[in-house]
Amino acid sequence: MRDIVLIGSKEEPNVKSLVVSEIELLPFEMNLSNIDALIFTSRYAIKSIAENAKRLQDDSWKKIPSFVIGEGSAQQLLKLGGTIEYIGKDSHGDGFVKEIIPLLENRHPLYIHAKKIVSHINEKLLHHKIKLSEVVAYENKTKKLDSRLMPNPNSILIFTAPSHYNAFLSNFKWDGSYLAIAIGMTTFGVFHAGVSGFVAPKQSIQSCIEFAKELRTRLP
Repeated sequence: MRDIVLIGSKEEPNVKSLVVSEIELLPFEMNLSNIDALIFTSRYAIKSIAENAKRLQDDSWKKIPSFVIGEGSAQQLLKLGGTIEYIGKDSHGDGFVKEIIPLLENRHPLYIHAKKIVSHINEKLLHHKIKLSEVVAYENKTKKLDSRLMPNPNSILIFTAPSHYNAFLSNFKWDGSYLAIAIGMTTFGVFHAGVSGFVAPKQSIQSCIEFAKELRTRLP
């Protein structure tokens, strides 16, 4: 039977996990005086603004309407006291951008994001004349792993971000027998030619796990 391995930045309790990177939340100043919308495409960005708000003793961000890419981020935002204006119907970067562009006309949004943005959401918003401000809230750092941690041949590998796929390749050579599941189209888009890859039906870790289990029953 094929192993199922989640490749990411933290352990998950219900699946074998391989932690290939570490998330570092970054300090930043919050000048929100002219901001009337917040954009989040990651739970780490939400966690970072909450940590910085605590450090600066400034909770004003919680009252600013937020645009979030999916239900997972929305739940995290509500848990930390934020205000939601819009939850993306399409949880992929390109689709999310198309949805929010008309909603952000004549607005002054702040996009809180990672140091490296694979989906180029910021560039697309600026291209459509959105008056966008940005702040780098966290960085995904690759770990150096022991070669003995390389997953077994024929494993089904779940990648929850483009950076996790790149971090995996920084540590291990790709085995042609692997199957790869991407949590979304942005992650799927970084897979190299020759990778047998799939996109999970829904953009959540649990959906990826269930899809991997389904593939395992259907494939030799």
